Amino acid sequence: MIRAGLVGKRVSSYHCRWDEKGHTMISHIFVSFSEVITCIQFGYTRNGALALSETFGISVGSFRTVRLKEDEYITGLSGVIEKMGLGRIINLTFHTNRGKHGPIGRSCDDSDASVSTIEIDPAISDESEFSGFFGTYNSEYLSTIGIYVKPTPMTGGGTVVKRENNKPSNAQ
Repeated sequence: MIRAGLVGKRVSSYHCRWDEKGHTMISHIFVSFSEVITCIQFGYTRNGALALSETFGISVGSFRTVRLKEDEYITGLSGVIEKMGLGRIINLTFHTNRGKHGPIGRSCDDSDASVSTIEIDPAISDESEFSGFFGTYNSEYLSTIGIYVKPTPMTGGGTVVKRENNKPSNAQ
């Protein structure tokens, strides 16, 4: 499996790592946010019932649930982060074979020079290629989130595209 990109900024070792590698049958994504994304949790379909992952971060502020349809799967991820300082995640968008869910979190103006947009597009074209999420969190917020991809013989590993839109500091 390949770790395909990362939204957020890795900081000191006091952040807890989380790993949902191999958990692919996601049916729900639960996100808490205030000024930044504070928490994420996943729901999986197991034997026809909803099974929950651990909670990664602290659930405070507003709350949003993404419900994936039975034939829907993750194909990518994008997010807006603070350019300076801690690089906290302001909002997230989950990309699927059926469209996009998000942005979830605080809305941002495209002309805001203090933020940067990161898009992870691992060119997933089959549900067997998505292999879970990973990241870090601390006692205040979700620090990072990335995607696991399992290359298939059909894709040959492909190329993971990570786009970062760094607006110039003098952008208006």
